[in-house]
Amino acid sequence: MIATHTPLMGKCNVLNATLFQSKLALYTSYVLGARLPRGLVPEALYWDTTDPYYYLRIDRQRDADYAIFGGEDSKTGQEEDGVFERLEQKLKQVLPQAEVQHRWLGQIVETNDGLPFIGENSGRQFVATGFCGNGFTLGTLSAVMARDRFLKRKNPWFDLFHVDRRKFHGGTWRYLKENLDYPFYMVRDRLTRAESDSVADLKFGEGKIVKLDDKKVAAFRDDTGKVNLHSPVCTHMKCIVRWNAADKTWGCPCHGSRFKPTGEVFSGPAEAPLEKHS
Repeated sequence: MIATHTPLMGKCNVLNATLFQSKLALYTSYVLGARLPRGLVPEALYWDTTDPYYYLRIDRQRDADYAIFGGEDSKTGQEEDGVFERLEQKLKQVLPQAEVQHRWLGQIVETNDGLPFIGENSGRQFVATGFCGNGFTLGTLSAVMARDRFLKRKNPWFDLFHVDRRKFHGGTWRYLKENLDYPFYMVRDRLTRAESDSVADLKFGEGKIVKLDDKKVAAFRDDTGKVNLHSPVCTHMKCIVRWNAADKTWGCPCHGSRFKPTGEVFSGPAEAPLEKHS
């Protein structure tokens, strides 16, 4: 059973794994945790109808309330700088009394029709992905469906969430739109100039695409001053990665793979680390 957020290849061949990945779109959502005066806002879960939308959860505590405020969702690898600053400004517009204490982010796997993929994508290989932010419900359902598949029981959800379903349930245009990112960023980022011509411009804890020996290199300077150099080419489908300053990771704008500053895979679909620059 593969329950790895975005599926690994496993027993699938390259073609089938690639086609399946084309049905998934990886987004990053940014979140703030803030302290509020008790009773200021009714305890509930709120969200608006903008795209991307904002969401707010109020948790009543003994001496104060805690607000979880999120939004600024964007495709992984396509984020703009200053995400948390914009999110905090938005929170202050709604709740000026909020005292921000924590910042974090999480990745959401979206599907073209808003429904998850739960079932076998290869013989006796069960996957569950594409929860679209509804993991509490769909994660539980996936466990029930995995049990029923293993015990060869009927389940009313098998057909609707089938991994190889042909019908997109109204999501054909979104499928096409999401997959235009691959040829667009594949070409554009190869033609775009490097961000710098020297690693000397790197600050502590910063990453950039720099030009060294007429080649683009993913360069990161750690807190001790050591510079790590890797190929900027994503090991999944060969797009050029970008630095995410909010998360301090390299992200692929084509399919959402994430790598640690030192090149190791942080999350798929890539399964191999960035190659070291020699």
